[in-house]
Amino acid sequence: MFHFKQFDLEHEHSTLKIGTDAVLLAALTQANPAQKVLDIGSGCGVIAFCIAQQLSKNQPFPEIFGIDVDEASVREAQENAAHFSLLPESSFLFEHISLQNFVNQYNNVKFDLIVSNPPFFHNDLKPQDKNRLQSKHGDGQLSFQELVDGVDALLAPQGRFAIILPAIEDIEFQKLTNNRLYCQKAIYIRPTTAKPIYRVIREYVRTPQPELEEHLSIRDASLEYTSEYLEVVEPYLMLRGK
Repeated sequence: MFHFKQFDLEHEHSTLKIGTDAVLLAALTQANPAQKVLDIGSGCGVIAFCIAQQLSKNQPFPEIFGIDVDEASVREAQENAAHFSLLPESSFLFEHISLQNFVNQYNNVKFDLIVSNPPFFHNDLKPQDKNRLQSKHGDGQLSFQELVDGVDALLAPQGRFAIILPAIEDIEFQKLTNNRLYCQKAIYIRPTTAKPIYRVIREYVRTPQPELEEHLSIRDASLEYTSEYLEVVEPYLMLRGK
């Protein structure tokens, strides 16, 4: 069980446990005023539920979809939805389905906000655990090209797409979005102020716009959480003093 400030989530059976990447993506993505949201590779639903916390303040009946190719993760997300107190269970639809098949079945549905913490270790050594491989390796599951194609098919005309990737994979992903999706904001994240960028969050829209650039370090030189990081995760986590 993982304890957030306003809700708890089970993640024992999900392919990837709740971690910093998912929380940062949700916390740094402005969800309002989205009515229809899609989380690609939703796992136990952590990003979807953090987004739901944002929407619960202004959207009494949002529609939040989560899709994942791992059946156990989807079952856990569905169980988490049944115990989520900020929105009714009917606000959520978690489905065991690939993005490719989801596009085929729901191609008439358009989403105001799409988020993804996707499979990204395309060229690294693969982990031994089959489920972790499935959650974090694109090989044979979801290529970046297929992800771009899926988002392009499902994103509403005024919609936004937010994604978190390692710095190297971010460069690869950007090459595929040309003339289809346009970055309006990039947030470069360092694990400490002394270390290089290791994650990038980008927010894409359908029309070209000036790109806003931001930087965030999780810890300072003494390995304490930075005030900027604490401010970002404050709505979700209790980290003050740690």
